[in-house]
Amino acid sequence: MRVAAALIDLADTLVADFDPADFLYRVAEHCMDLLDIGDAGVMLALPGTGPLRLVATTSEQVRLVELFELDAREGPCFTAYHDAVPVDHTDLTTSRRWPEFSVRARGAGYLSVHASPILLRKETIGVLNLFRRVPGALSEADRHLARALADATAISLLQQTTLDHHRTLSAQLQGALDTRTVIEQAKGYLTSHHAIDPDTAFQRLRCHARHHQMRIADLAREVVEGTVALPFPPSTEEGRPHDGKTL
Repeated sequence: MRVAAALIDLADTLVADFDPADFLYRVAEHCMDLLDIGDAGVMLALPGTGPLRLVATTSEQVRLVELFELDAREGPCFTAYHDAVPVDHTDLTTSRRWPEFSVRARGAGYLSVHASPILLRKETIGVLNLFRRVPGALSEADRHLARALADATAISLLQQTTLDHHRTLSAQLQGALDTRTVIEQAKGYLTSHHAIDPDTAFQRLRCHARHHQMRIADLAREVVEGTVALPFPPSTEEGRPHDGKTL
């Protein structure tokens, strides 16, 4: 039932105010909910132009690892994108294939990675990056489900229109990248002004946007511009850890 609900949610994109950035965060969250992983990230590239860019993550830790991978141009996610095949890095403590990536990912607490390409027919438009805190490969069931989630992501991005799909996809992905920038700015603003960590800042943005039925990009812009102030629990203001899942 959870798998069916996730696929239905990802298919429900034919709405006037479709937000690609929010959609891609939901993709990452569904990966976390359904698969035996510790964190997830989504990378996308504009068709035919590249480069591969990070657009959604489930934590600050995985965001930094993913950005390092793109900068170093090495790692299972980078390889899955260019080879258009799923890639497993089952033990970060022993593999020498991607030494710099392995050291960085291991330092963040990850011990294995599975990367599943997001395919648009014969073209790779991105990658689902699945990080685990234990060594070993994903189960066969999880591998198939990761493939299904990657396919659902590609289909949902395309079904916005029956017109020139490359032009439409490029606009959607560029919008997602632009939104990612303003969200990071809002996270930085909240982190510096409320003495909280980036993950807590993002959870507050997500919760406030959902509660008030706002697009997260619109809320992030208002936070950066200073036109809206998010309420924070006393424990958060004092800098103590706060579990975003309970908000």
